[in-house]
Amino acid sequence: MVMLNKYRENVKSYLEAIVRPLAKAGLTPNTLTIIGLLLSLLAAYLFYLREPRLAALILLIGSLVDALDGALARLTGKTSRFGAFLDSTFDRISDGAILFGMALGTLVDWRIAFLTFMGAYLVSYERCRAELAGSGKLTVGIAERAERLLILMAFSFAGVKYVEYGVYIVGVLAWITVLQRFYAAYKRLE
Repeated sequence: MVMLNKYRENVKSYLEAIVRPLAKAGLTPNTLTIIGLLLSLLAAYLFYLREPRLAALILLIGSLVDALDGALARLTGKTSRFGAFLDSTFDRISDGAILFGMALGTLVDWRIAFLTFMGAYLVSYERCRAELAGSGKLTVGIAERAERLLILMAFSFAGVKYVEYGVYIVGVLAWITVLQRFYAAYKRLE
């Protein structure tokens, strides 16, 4: 699996074209971040209601909005450390809410959702902690957030009985990524 973040530069011009009218309308990057979180929370609620296809559609829209906040910040010169912090924090809330909604809706066993949740959080934590310790940019691993969301959306679009398989795959890939990042951090920081 290829990390989707490698293709971010390829879509940069498309994202900028989308956010130009938003910038002219006075929308701020943090407002987009908040809208992205609200859409993710709506998707989580729809998973709870056992409506995975609709939840996946809302999650897809929310993911697009989430991609736009950074593009809007760069385009308008409003990048900030707090904006990056807010975006990262809301991403963690979103990830947890989605898995929680799936578990509450009995689309997946709560224990599997919890293990997946732990792996997903560790992927982000390891990157942050290693980079603070001086590892340099730690973007190694096969399943960053974009890949995990894409897998969950794909299996959710397939229907109720497939959501669980998506969570299993995301859980396994997240834990593999945890091990990959652990090893990379060890080599860089030793």
